[in-house]
Amino acid sequence: LSLSSLSLSKTNNNREQQEPSPSSLKSKIEVLLWNIIEKSLTEEYTYKRYTSTARRMRGKKYCLLVAKERIHDDDDDDDGDVVGLVEMGMSLCPVPLDDGNNTDDINSDTTTNNDNDHEIGLRPQPTVGVLCVNPTHQNKGIAQALVQKCENVAAEVWSEQFIFVDVEPKNENALSLFRKCGFRCLLDEMGGAQIRNATVSRRRVAELIPHFLLSKRLARNMSTEMIPDGTV
Repeated sequence: LSLSSLSLSKTNNNREQQEPSPSSLKSKIEVLLWNIIEKSLTEEYTYKRYTSTARRMRGKKYCLLVAKERIHDDDDDDDGDVVGLVEMGMSLCPVPLDDGNNTDDINSDTTTNNDNDHEIGLRPQPTVGVLCVNPTHQNKGIAQALVQKCENVAAEVWSEQFIFVDVEPKNENALSLFRKCGFRCLLDEMGGAQIRNATVSRRRVAELIPHFLLSKRLARNMSTEMIPDGTV
């Protein structure tokens, strides 16, 4: 259950950042119930969701990538701890409707869905889902390497031209990460950041939360960046 535990810690931390401290709103009993009962049930639920999705999407454009700690450079076994994961699948996203040779970048800071230069339509596109890194291994380039790997898969294996991600407006760390990776917010008709609802599962409850939609044009023959310190 290491994958589900890692994913759960990420979503739980995001929730705690957006809510007041337990002493002001949550009783000690609620916190105790979470630690004793709800946490393990949610981990099991998350694990089953990942495995069922992976089986259902077998043979389709879906992947779940993990980063594992490697203590020694010649360590080729699979016993290392999972320190990060990223999920990528396909979702309907706005892209130029052309013959595939258009070089316009839909994630330009001045591009909207009403751009007169080309028609924009919804098509299934690679979309990054869950992305999380163990707190003890953050700020080591692991998240950026996982995003880079998603870009490689989307461009080289799936032969796609764009990659997208939905990010909650309050998640400044995630916004900063994806901007550093070259993603840009799509703009709506009024020139503001485009927002769409995305489903987020927290503590076995699915919620529709507004997200910014970011995108990036992919380059073929992309090279994978190395991670500092040989941690993965």
